[in-house]
Amino acid sequence: MNDIAEFVRNLRKTETIQEANSFIKSITNIEDLFITVSDKIEFIDFLEKTSKQDTKKAILDLKEWGDVQTPDILIEKVYKILTELNFDPNIIIEPTSGTGGFILKAPKFFRSLKLIYGVEIQKQHIWTSVYKLILLGLNQKKQKKFTFSIKIIHDDVFNHEFKLDMKNSNDSILIVGNPPWITISELSMLNSENLPKKSNIKKFSGFDALTGKSNFDITETIISKMINLFSKHKGKIAILCKNTVVRNILKETKDKQLNISNIRALGFNAKEYFGKNCNASLFIADFTPNRSETFCTIANLEAPNVILYKIGWYKNHFVSDIRKYQQYSQLEGQFPFNWRQGIKHDCASVLELHRSKDGKLYNKNNEQIDVEDDLVYPLLKGSSLRRFSPQDITRELILTQTKLSEDTNKIKENYPKTWKYLLKNKKAFSKRKSRVFQEKPQFAIFGVGEYVLFPYKVAIAGFYKKPIFTLITEHDGKPVLFDDTCYYLSFRDYKDALFTCSVLNSKELVNFLESIVFIDSKRPFTKEILMRINLEYLVKKTSFSNIKEIWKVNNFTPKIKTTANEFKDYQKKIVKSTKN
Repeated sequence: MNDIAEFVRNLRKTETIQEANSFIKSITNIEDLFITVSDKIEFIDFLEKTSKQDTKKAILDLKEWGDVQTPDILIEKVYKILTELNFDPNIIIEPTSGTGGFILKAPKFFRSLKLIYGVEIQKQHIWTSVYKLILLGLNQKKQKKFTFSIKIIHDDVFNHEFKLDMKNSNDSILIVGNPPWITISELSMLNSENLPKKSNIKKFSGFDALTGKSNFDITETIISKMINLFSKHKGKIAILCKNTVVRNILKETKDKQLNISNIRALGFNAKEYFGKNCNASLFIADFTPNRSETFCTIANLEAPNVILYKIGWYKNHFVSDIRKYQQYSQLEGQFPFNWRQGIKHDCASVLELHRSKDGKLYNKNNEQIDVEDDLVYPLLKGSSLRRFSPQDITRELILTQTKLSEDTNKIKENYPKTWKYLLKNKKAFSKRKSRVFQEKPQFAIFGVGEYVLFPYKVAIAGFYKKPIFTLITEHDGKPVLFDDTCYYLSFRDYKDALFTCSVLNSKELVNFLESIVFIDSKRPFTKEILMRINLEYLVKKTSFSNIKEIWKVNNFTPKIKTTANEFKDYQKKIVKSTKN
């Protein structure tokens, strides 16, 4: 046989599933490919169509499944790194085998293979993998045919039961691949069927589960399953994934015995290989029964032996740079005040406004509106929090509530023009999908309390890479509000806000935050991060001369004259509040 047409003719001649599978195995070493007669018919139809066109054109648009096939050059880099570690596995398991890239490249790098075991939910991918293996088998000389078995199973990896003969305790396993880089919620939005059983897997409770922390990455789930299943054997895991997945797996090592060590993350340019704008790595770990390390070395895929830094657990804290954290760990603590997140409303086209030079108000659709001024407040977004004192405030927000679950019908009685405007845009509010607005008053917003109306605030943008704390005072006689990309503290006293903002902008705190924050996160600075700041320690070791130097560096002059004695009073107040 020298072409696909002849292969198809011979496959058609097989009379039973057993004969068909034996025939496939004689060419490819694939075991038990067909389960039913319809599988054989479907595969023959695929071969006939595919042999008439470019293989790539035969692969369906599979965005629904969240997958992107791995380019050969990246697969070879992964395998080359593993061979340089003197690793030669007997069994390769690929939990999402796709169109077979990792399967086809394995024999080039590994000489001790006994079995390659792939699981793939998309049948089109399986047929493509088999087609490639047939082409390879038909073009190989007899003595160069594979000496190992191949299994490619059509199944959902989340529920698949791996059946392997592991009687030989010396056999080593490699878990390898590139699972879909997508989250449960993203798959749900695509109406995909490629979903694990929906549940709050990480056991988040209350508000965290409600607002999205229970949404998890598909790859993370697959890696966790593979480690749990196979880490009691000899071997390694090597999976391409987003950096957030590496961190989430690493976080589990504190409370779970994952039986992995020598954990590494080798960064690479996801845009170059996959066209994805995200930070990604090759996650590698050794299976080490009864031993689990809690840190990970960071390097680059192109220079895997050059360690840049280490992330992971240091005592009871998860940090982004262990060495740097050791220098500034004294700043780890419990912040004495509550950091608040800005207002969430999910209705910017209606509630966010701008004012023209002649004082007229317009919404984001550029429609002039007529509302009472009492409920309109100055608004800052994270993009304006780039220095010690804010940029010009150009946005405003209709504040429909000042506390959670407050009845918005009060607006009808006290502010009829605003009520008329809200009713006119009622449909926009009804389209809000966030669960925080369910069973709430019809024009409800989230992230409100008496603190939103305090005159002085210290704020930070959650999305920026560098921590800059901004001092906010009233604007045109009104307290300033923030959108939900910001975090802030509220104060009734100007000098309390001034001194707090000043010490938070100290170089030492910047270094501490850099040691605990993952800059490549979607939102590096969160309430959880900010609540870890030991304000008492920071205030105690800061002098008034340090404060004045911070003002000088930031080209800032306080609105009210301040003295060293006033700063000492502030220091005492912070120490007292921390003890209380």
